[in-house]
Amino acid sequence: MPLSPSKRDMLTGILSKANALLSAKQTQSGTPQRTSPTAHFENSSGHQLAYDMYGQRSGYPLFFFHDAGSSRLEAVFFQNAARKQGFRLIAIDRPGIGCSEFYHSENSSDFCADVLCLAVQLELSSFGLMSCGAGGVYATTLAYRHPQAVKVHLNLAGIPGNVFNESLAQSTTAGLINEWTPALIEFGVRLRHALFTEDTDSALARMQEFLSYTDRKVLALPRIRQILAMDQSESIRNGARGVAQDLAMCYRKLDFCLQQVPVPTDIWQGSADHLAWRANCEYQTSRLPNARFFRVPNRGHFFFLTCMDEIFQRLRTRCDIQQDLAA
Repeated sequence: MPLSPSKRDMLTGILSKANALLSAKQTQSGTPQRTSPTAHFENSSGHQLAYDMYGQRSGYPLFFFHDAGSSRLEAVFFQNAARKQGFRLIAIDRPGIGCSEFYHSENSSDFCADVLCLAVQLELSSFGLMSCGAGGVYATTLAYRHPQAVKVHLNLAGIPGNVFNESLAQSTTAGLINEWTPALIEFGVRLRHALFTEDTDSALARMQEFLSYTDRKVLALPRIRQILAMDQSESIRNGARGVAQDLAMCYRKLDFCLQQVPVPTDIWQGSADHLAWRANCEYQTSRLPNARFFRVPNRGHFFFLTCMDEIFQRLRTRCDIQQDLAA
């Protein structure tokens, strides 16, 4: 059975985005300056994973899950608003990304165990989650498996719809497609990285092909380009293996249904976002038992650059967070 137009478009889009992101590797002068992480921690299998903290050091803890193709440095975008609104972002490089050691994984639960390991080391018995795009796959999994510890989940731009496990029984052919797609994604990204390199300016120019007018205006700002270039360069510091595995996770079905996730969830998206699908955000909202969906008018994928204070303020009203922040 051939791929449906929607799946074919999604597959083409994510591969094209991956190509643009991975093109940020540079071998010439002008390479973005790399940043050493605040610290490393050791997971249960003995691998070293890197993390940084942003925002208010004594603020309410939010584990930050970066988007696919990004690194812990993506949290730089949110540090000022987090500090102002009383949140502490704990951003971890997933396996093989940035300064974290690679280990093979075929499900999102493995990294969730790593996050819990760090939570124990930081003496956090409860906390919230914040995720960008595909990072929401991991955050939603953690919220499902440990609802007693996770108090709230803030998701920006929704999660890839291909991971949803809500549909009725599929044909054998469709099942095989779903089984092989993650491996093909991973292979394609690693091959692209091995054969081609491009400077950051060219990579960001390529990314603009997928952005709305309002996002292209944002990308023209030198400070934003600097952060994006630094983040993308950091994500492939040790090669493409980690990013490839991370992107492939966007095509692995969750082993639970969204209706089984009781954690309060806020989902935000810009109305002119061309990288994330509104339908996925609406689907999440309709299936999660305690979810709210906010659309930011006349803003694109980078909507959070102008309204992060409001987003954090609304998050403060969720569950026990208001009490914890006031304490």
